[in-house]
Amino acid sequence: MNRKILSRLLAGAAGFALAVGSTGQARATFYAYAVQQTDTYTFTGATVGTLTPLSSTSSAQVGSPSGSEAHTGGFDSLQSYVGTARPAENTFTALGQVNPDYARGDALVTAAPSPFTTNNVAEAYMTGPGNSAGTGSWAVSAPVTLTASGALTLGFHYTNRLTLSNTGSPVPGTVAADYGYKLTIQDAAGAIVFTSSPTAINNSVSLSAVGSLDLPGSGTISIVSSTLAAGTYTATISGSEHTFITSVPEPASLGSLAVGLAVVAGGYFRRGRGRGTPHGTSAAG
Repeated sequence: MNRKILSRLLAGAAGFALAVGSTGQARATFYAYAVQQTDTYTFTGATVGTLTPLSSTSSAQVGSPSGSEAHTGGFDSLQSYVGTARPAENTFTALGQVNPDYARGDALVTAAPSPFTTNNVAEAYMTGPGNSAGTGSWAVSAPVTLTASGALTLGFHYTNRLTLSNTGSPVPGTVAADYGYKLTIQDAAGAIVFTSSPTAINNSVSLSAVGSLDLPGSGTISIVSSTLAAGTYTATISGSEHTFITSVPEPASLGSLAVGLAVVAGGYFRRGRGRGTPHGTSAAG
């Protein structure tokens, strides 16, 4: 999530306050959780050089409380959190529907001396009108050298999950979550010569009606590149999680706030589809 999305979320605060004033004590619950973990990596077909990591997290909420937070880092970006009872760093299990209202994102890449692993999460819970978004993202790049023409193979194990809940009454709303993963290989001139985003590790769901979803997944992935000429390339793997909640009093009372939230949601989902190198908006943690 970039600074533009954060600023759009916070810019809706004034209209949100007016809308909330007409709802009394109406309450509903909205929950979104996205997580993906990868491990047991193998890479064959080329010699791998030094890893360059980048991770980022962000969270923004217009509600009670309202606020935003964002961090960038190397292997381990600080957790971004808006809400009460801040959880411990690098908590990738679900917090669940506790301590309303909150939004969070966290990301961690572990290299030597441990086996290479990645963890990232986004999660949010709201019990009344408002909107929130969270993200956890990471990327790792390294030079890879082929002494002869051939294909590169990246293998790893993954575990992921998307969980949504929407009570939707008396306050309507939408919850959404996604996770993504991409391998990109660039030549010495920076041109992309191969890219892959397997379906099993790229998914997006949303729920605008009353109901719930729980979509766990796990397995082993093997990505085989096209045949590459001998030489040195840059290989980048990246992953991201996003959650988004918008909860509004009544459609007739939204006015310009509804338009603003639509713009925010549209920008969020377009950014989520990109699956590129993650971005952050504050100093490294």
